[in-house]
Amino acid sequence: MRKKLIDPNKLCMGCMEELEKPGLPCPRCGFDARRYQRPKNSLPLSEILNGKYLIGKAIGIGGFGITYIAWDFYQGKRVCVKEYFPRNLAVRDFHGSTYSEQISISINYSVQSYSQEPERAQSAYVKGLESYIREAENLSRYYLMPGIVSIRDFFYGNNTAYIVMEYIDGIDMKRYAAAQPGGRLAPEVVFTLLKVVFQALATIHRDNIIHRDISPDNIMLNRNLQAILIDFGAARDYGNAENAPVLLKHGYAPVEQYKKDGRQGPWTDVYSMCASMYYLMTGIRLPRSLDRQKEDAVQRLSVIGVPIGERQDQAIWKGLSIEADQRYQSVEELYRDLYGE
Repeated sequence: MRKKLIDPNKLCMGCMEELEKPGLPCPRCGFDARRYQRPKNSLPLSEILNGKYLIGKAIGIGGFGITYIAWDFYQGKRVCVKEYFPRNLAVRDFHGSTYSEQISISINYSVQSYSQEPERAQSAYVKGLESYIREAENLSRYYLMPGIVSIRDFFYGNNTAYIVMEYIDGIDMKRYAAAQPGGRLAPEVVFTLLKVVFQALATIHRDNIIHRDISPDNIMLNRNLQAILIDFGAARDYGNAENAPVLLKHGYAPVEQYKKDGRQGPWTDVYSMCASMYYLMTGIRLPRSLDRQKEDAVQRLSVIGVPIGERQDQAIWKGLSIEADQRYQSVEELYRDLYGE
Protein backbone atom coordinates (compact mmCIF):
# COMPACT_ATOMS: atom_id res chain seq x y z
CA MET A 1 0.00 0.00 0.00
CA ARG A 2 1.46 3.35 -1.06
CA LYS A 3 1.89 6.02 1.59
CA LYS A 4 -0.10 9.19 1.26
CA LEU A 5 2.01 12.06 -0.04
CA ILE A 6 1.79 15.12 2.20
CA ASP A 7 2.67 18.65 1.20
CA PRO A 8 5.41 19.70 3.69
CA ASN A 9 3.97 23.21 3.67
CA LYS A 10 0.84 21.80 5.28
CA LEU A 11 2.58 20.06 8.17
CA CYS A 12 2.42 21.49 11.68
CA MET A 13 5.99 22.10 12.85
CA GLY A 14 4.91 21.31 16.41
CA CYS A 15 3.37 17.86 15.98
CA MET A 16 3.82 17.00 12.26
CA GLU A 17 0.08 16.51 11.71
CA GLU A 18 -1.40 17.73 8.45
CA LEU A 19 -3.00 21.17 8.74
CA GLU A 20 -6.30 21.96 7.07
CA LYS A 21 -5.52 25.67 7.30
CA PRO A 22 -1.76 26.26 6.99
CA GLY A 23 -0.56 29.45 8.62
CA LEU A 24 -2.99 29.25 11.53
CA PRO A 25 -2.35 27.68 14.97
CA CYS A 26 -2.56 23.88 14.95
CA PRO A 27 -5.97 22.72 16.26
CA ARG A 28 -4.34 19.55 17.68
CA CYS A 29 -1.29 20.81 19.55
CA GLY A 30 -1.80 24.58 19.48
CA PHE A 31 1.59 25.26 17.88
CA ASP A 32 1.78 28.62 16.07
CA ALA A 33 4.82 28.97 13.83
CA ARG A 34 4.41 32.74 13.80
CA ARG A 35 5.03 32.91 17.55
CA TYR A 36 7.71 30.24 17.77
CA GLN A 37 10.82 31.50 19.53
CA ARG A 38 13.66 29.40 18.24
CA PRO A 39 15.94 28.35 21.12
CA LYS A 40 19.49 29.65 20.94
CA ASN A 41 21.72 27.63 18.59
CA SER A 42 18.85 25.45 17.34
CA LEU A 43 17.95 24.83 13.70
CA PRO A 44 15.22 26.93 12.08
CA LEU A 45 11.80 25.49 11.29
CA SER A 46 11.46 23.66 7.95
CA GLU A 47 15.19 23.00 7.55
CA ILE A 48 15.75 19.78 5.57
CA LEU A 49 18.54 17.42 6.66
CA ASN A 50 20.15 14.69 4.59
CA GLY A 51 17.61 15.34 1.87
CA LYS A 52 14.78 13.56 3.69
CA TYR A 53 14.15 14.92 7.20
CA LEU A 54 12.02 18.04 7.65
CA ILE A 55 12.91 19.72 10.94
CA GLY A 56 10.19 21.04 13.25
CA LYS A 57 10.42 22.67 16.67
CA ALA A 58 13.10 21.86 19.23
CA ILE A 59 11.58 19.52 21.82
CA GLY A 60 14.62 18.97 24.02
CA ILE A 61 17.91 20.72 24.76
CA GLY A 62 20.55 19.02 26.88
CA GLY A 63 24.23 19.22 27.59
CA PHE A 64 25.10 16.97 24.64
CA GLY A 65 22.58 17.84 21.98
CA ILE A 66 19.36 19.35 20.67
CA THR A 67 16.36 17.17 19.80
CA TYR A 68 13.74 18.11 17.22
CA ILE A 69 10.46 16.69 16.07
CA ALA A 70 10.81 15.92 12.36
CA TRP A 71 9.10 14.38 9.35
CA ASP A 72 10.65 11.51 7.42
CA PHE A 73 9.76 12.07 3.77
CA TYR A 74 10.76 8.53 2.77
CA GLN A 75 8.70 6.69 5.40
CA GLY A 76 5.94 9.27 5.63
CA LYS A 77 6.02 9.44 9.40
CA ARG A 78 7.21 11.68 12.21
CA VAL A 79 10.48 10.96 13.94
CA CYS A 80 12.88 12.59 16.41
CA VAL A 81 16.19 13.94 15.21
CA LYS A 82 18.93 14.59 17.74
CA GLU A 83 21.82 16.84 16.80
CA TYR A 84 25.22 16.49 18.45
CA PHE A 85 25.74 19.85 20.12
CA PRO A 86 27.87 19.93 23.30
CA ARG A 87 26.86 23.28 24.69
CA ASN A 88 30.20 23.96 26.37
CA LEU A 89 32.10 23.48 23.11
CA ALA A 90 29.90 24.55 20.21
CA VAL A 91 28.07 27.55 18.80
CA ARG A 92 26.12 27.83 15.56
CA ASP A 93 27.07 30.32 12.86
CA PHE A 94 24.33 31.64 10.60
CA HIS A 95 25.72 33.49 7.58
CA GLY A 96 23.25 35.42 5.47
CA SER A 97 19.66 34.33 5.07
CA THR A 98 20.05 31.05 3.17
CA TYR A 99 20.04 28.61 6.04
CA SER A 100 20.12 25.31 4.19
CA GLU A 101 23.50 25.93 2.57
CA GLN A 102 25.28 27.84 5.26
CA ILE A 103 24.52 26.37 8.68
CA SER A 104 27.59 25.12 10.44
CA ILE A 105 28.83 24.24 13.89
CA SER A 106 32.01 25.93 15.05
CA ILE A 107 34.09 25.56 18.16
CA ASN A 108 33.47 28.20 20.78
CA TYR A 109 36.93 29.17 22.00
CA SER A 110 35.49 31.66 24.49
CA VAL A 111 34.43 28.89 26.86
CA GLN A 112 36.35 29.60 30.03
CA SER A 113 37.72 26.10 30.58
CA TYR A 114 39.24 26.05 27.08
CA SER A 115 39.84 29.76 26.46
CA GLN A 116 43.60 29.33 26.60
CA GLU A 117 43.61 25.98 24.80
CA PRO A 118 41.69 26.14 21.49
CA GLU A 119 43.39 23.00 20.20
CA ARG A 120 42.13 21.09 23.22
CA ALA A 121 38.59 22.35 22.57
CA GLN A 122 38.83 21.26 18.93
CA SER A 123 40.12 17.85 19.94
CA ALA A 124 37.37 17.39 22.55
CA TYR A 125 34.68 18.32 20.04
CA VAL A 126 35.96 15.97 17.33
CA LYS A 127 36.39 13.06 19.74
CA GLY A 128 32.89 13.61 21.05
CA LEU A 129 31.53 13.72 17.52
CA GLU A 130 33.20 10.46 16.57
CA SER A 131 31.98 8.81 19.76
CA TYR A 132 28.45 10.10 19.15
CA ILE A 133 28.18 8.31 15.80
CA ARG A 134 29.96 5.22 17.10
CA GLU A 135 27.47 4.82 19.92
CA ALA A 136 24.59 5.40 17.49
CA GLU A 137 25.94 2.54 15.40
CA ASN A 138 26.12 0.35 18.50
CA LEU A 139 22.62 1.24 19.68
CA SER A 140 21.10 0.63 16.26
CA ARG A 141 21.60 -3.07 17.01
CA TYR A 142 18.79 -2.85 19.56
CA TYR A 143 16.21 -1.70 17.03
CA LEU A 144 12.69 -2.39 18.36
CA MET A 145 13.97 -3.89 21.64
CA PRO A 146 11.47 -3.11 24.45
CA GLY A 147 12.57 -0.51 26.98
CA ILE A 148 14.97 1.41 24.75
CA VAL A 149 14.36 3.99 22.04
CA SER A 150 14.78 2.67 18.49
CA ILE A 151 17.44 4.34 16.36
CA ARG A 152 16.49 4.45 12.68
CA ASP A 153 19.31 6.40 11.03
CA PHE A 154 22.46 8.42 11.70
CA PHE A 155 24.57 10.67 9.51
CA TYR A 156 27.02 13.57 9.40
CA GLY A 157 26.07 17.08 8.28
CA ASN A 158 26.71 20.76 9.10
CA ASN A 159 30.04 19.81 10.70
CA THR A 160 28.17 17.78 13.28
CA ALA A 161 26.18 14.53 13.42
CA TYR A 162 22.55 13.51 13.69
CA ILE A 163 20.70 10.51 15.11
CA VAL A 164 17.17 9.73 13.91
CA MET A 165 14.98 7.95 16.45
CA GLU A 166 11.41 6.76 16.75
CA TYR A 167 8.97 9.42 17.88
CA ILE A 168 7.40 8.45 21.20
CA ASP A 169 3.91 9.82 21.58
CA GLY A 170 3.63 10.11 25.33
CA ILE A 171 4.98 11.79 28.46
CA ASP A 172 8.23 11.56 30.42
CA MET A 173 8.09 9.99 33.86
CA LYS A 174 9.01 13.22 35.63
CA ARG A 175 5.91 14.96 34.30
CA TYR A 176 3.81 11.82 34.72
CA ALA A 177 4.70 11.62 38.42
CA ALA A 178 4.11 15.34 38.92
CA ALA A 179 0.57 14.93 37.57
CA GLN A 180 -0.31 12.28 40.17
CA PRO A 181 -1.76 13.01 43.65
CA GLY A 182 1.06 14.30 45.83
CA GLY A 183 3.34 14.58 42.80
CA ARG A 184 4.72 11.07 43.21
CA LEU A 185 4.12 7.43 42.28
CA ALA A 186 3.44 4.41 44.48
CA PRO A 187 6.42 2.02 44.72
CA GLU A 188 4.53 -0.82 43.01
CA VAL A 189 3.79 1.46 40.05
CA VAL A 190 7.43 2.52 39.74
CA PHE A 191 8.72 -1.05 39.87
CA THR A 192 6.17 -2.27 37.33
CA LEU A 193 6.89 0.52 34.84
CA LEU A 194 10.68 0.35 35.11
CA LYS A 195 11.08 -3.41 34.91
CA VAL A 196 11.52 -3.38 31.13
CA VAL A 197 14.06 -0.53 31.39
CA PHE A 198 16.18 -2.57 33.80
CA GLN A 199 16.11 -5.48 31.36
CA ALA A 200 17.14 -3.24 28.47
CA LEU A 201 19.98 -1.72 30.51
CA ALA A 202 21.28 -5.17 31.40
CA THR A 203 21.46 -5.97 27.68
CA ILE A 204 23.40 -2.88 26.64
CA HIS A 205 25.71 -3.18 29.65
CA ARG A 206 26.67 -6.66 28.49
CA ASP A 207 27.87 -4.96 25.31
CA ASN A 208 29.98 -2.53 27.37
CA ILE A 209 27.72 0.50 26.77
CA ILE A 210 26.57 2.72 29.65
CA HIS A 211 23.91 5.41 29.34
CA ARG A 212 25.39 8.04 31.74
CA ASP A 213 22.32 10.30 31.66
CA ILE A 214 19.45 8.37 33.26
CA SER A 215 16.82 10.56 34.93
CA PRO A 216 13.01 10.62 35.17
CA ASP A 217 12.77 13.02 32.23
CA ASN A 218 14.81 10.65 30.06
CA ILE A 219 12.34 7.81 30.57
CA MET A 220 9.26 8.15 28.40
CA LEU A 221 5.88 6.50 28.80
CA ASN A 222 4.05 5.85 25.54
CA ARG A 223 0.27 5.78 25.14
CA ASN A 224 0.23 2.21 26.49
CA LEU A 225 2.25 3.24 29.57
CA GLN A 226 5.28 1.29 28.40
CA ALA A 227 8.53 2.81 29.68
CA ILE A 228 11.25 3.62 27.13
CA LEU A 229 14.72 4.91 27.96
CA ILE A 230 15.73 7.75 25.64
CA ASP A 231 18.57 10.23 25.07
CA PHE A 232 21.71 8.18 24.53
CA GLY A 233 23.74 11.24 23.57
CA ALA A 234 25.96 10.74 26.61
CA ALA A 235 26.32 6.97 26.14
CA ARG A 236 29.84 5.60 26.10
CA ASP A 237 31.74 2.36 25.91
CA TYR A 238 32.67 2.14 29.57
CA GLY A 239 36.24 1.32 28.69
CA ASN A 240 36.50 4.89 27.37
CA ALA A 241 34.03 6.74 29.62
CA GLU A 242 36.84 8.32 31.64
CA ASN A 243 37.77 10.45 28.61
CA ALA A 244 34.22 11.66 27.97
CA PRO A 245 33.19 15.31 28.51
CA VAL A 246 32.01 16.14 32.02
CA LEU A 247 28.34 16.83 31.22
CA LEU A 248 25.82 15.53 33.71
CA LYS A 249 22.52 16.03 35.52
CA HIS A 250 22.79 17.13 39.16
CA GLY A 251 20.90 14.89 41.53
CA TYR A 252 21.20 11.82 39.30
CA ALA A 253 24.93 11.68 38.50
CA PRO A 254 27.28 9.81 40.87
CA VAL A 255 30.59 11.26 42.04
CA GLU A 256 32.68 9.51 39.39
CA GLN A 257 30.94 11.49 36.65
CA TYR A 258 32.19 14.77 38.11
CA LYS A 259 35.82 13.74 37.54
CA LYS A 260 37.59 13.63 34.20
CA ASP A 261 39.37 10.47 35.32
CA GLY A 262 36.45 9.00 37.27
CA ARG A 263 36.07 5.24 36.81
CA GLN A 264 32.65 4.75 35.20
CA GLY A 265 30.77 1.57 34.46
CA PRO A 266 27.42 -0.17 35.03
CA TRP A 267 27.57 1.01 38.65
CA THR A 268 27.26 4.56 37.28
CA ASP A 269 23.87 3.78 35.73
CA VAL A 270 22.91 1.91 38.92
CA TYR A 271 23.20 5.15 40.90
CA SER A 272 21.19 7.12 38.33
CA MET A 273 18.42 4.51 38.21
CA CYS A 274 18.13 4.45 42.00
CA ALA A 275 18.16 8.26 42.19
CA SER A 276 15.40 8.32 39.57
CA MET A 277 13.27 5.83 41.51
CA TYR A 278 13.85 7.82 44.69
CA TYR A 279 12.55 10.94 42.95
CA LEU A 280 9.54 9.21 41.42
CA MET A 281 8.45 7.81 44.82
CA THR A 282 9.09 10.97 46.84
CA GLY A 283 9.15 13.99 44.53
CA ILE A 284 12.57 14.75 46.06
CA ARG A 285 15.62 15.19 43.88
CA LEU A 286 18.78 14.11 45.67
CA PRO A 287 21.53 16.65 46.43
CA ARG A 288 24.60 16.61 44.22
CA SER A 289 26.63 13.50 44.94
CA LEU A 290 29.68 15.71 45.59
CA ASP A 291 27.70 17.52 48.29
CA ARG A 292 26.66 14.19 49.76
CA GLN A 293 30.35 13.36 50.16
CA LYS A 294 30.72 16.35 52.48
CA GLU A 295 27.50 15.87 54.42
CA ASP A 296 24.92 13.23 53.57
CA ALA A 297 21.42 14.03 54.80
CA VAL A 298 19.61 11.63 52.44
CA GLN A 299 17.28 9.24 54.28
CA ARG A 300 16.01 5.81 53.37
CA LEU A 301 12.64 5.68 51.67
CA SER A 302 10.94 3.89 54.57
CA VAL A 303 12.18 6.53 57.00
CA ILE A 304 10.42 9.32 55.10
CA GLY A 305 7.15 7.42 54.85
CA VAL A 306 7.29 5.62 51.51
CA PRO A 307 5.38 2.31 51.84
CA ILE A 308 8.10 0.07 50.49
CA GLY A 309 9.27 -3.42 51.43
CA GLU A 310 12.47 -3.81 53.40
CA ARG A 311 14.29 -5.73 50.64
CA GLN A 312 13.52 -3.12 48.00
CA ASP A 313 14.27 -0.23 50.33
CA GLN A 314 17.66 -1.71 51.14
CA ALA A 315 18.39 -2.35 47.46
CA ILE A 316 17.75 1.28 46.46
CA TRP A 317 19.77 2.49 49.46
CA LYS A 318 22.74 0.37 48.40
CA GLY A 319 22.38 1.59 44.82
CA LEU A 320 22.60 5.16 46.13
CA SER A 321 25.91 4.58 47.90
CA ILE A 322 28.15 7.57 47.34
CA GLU A 323 31.27 5.55 46.61
CA ALA A 324 31.13 3.35 43.53
CA ASP A 325 32.67 0.27 45.13
CA GLN A 326 29.89 0.19 47.73
CA ARG A 327 27.11 0.07 45.11
CA TYR A 328 25.88 -2.85 43.06
CA GLN A 329 28.40 -3.42 40.32
CA SER A 330 25.79 -4.51 37.79
CA VAL A 331 22.17 -3.83 36.97
CA GLU A 332 21.46 -7.56 37.18
CA GLU A 333 22.42 -7.57 40.88
CA LEU A 334 20.16 -4.60 41.60
CA TYR A 335 17.36 -6.17 39.55
CA ARG A 336 17.52 -9.44 41.52
CA ASP A 337 17.17 -7.65 44.84
CA LEU A 338 14.40 -5.34 43.62
CA TYR A 339 12.30 -7.95 41.84
CA GLY A 340 13.36 -11.20 43.54
CA GLU A 341 14.12 -12.74 40.15
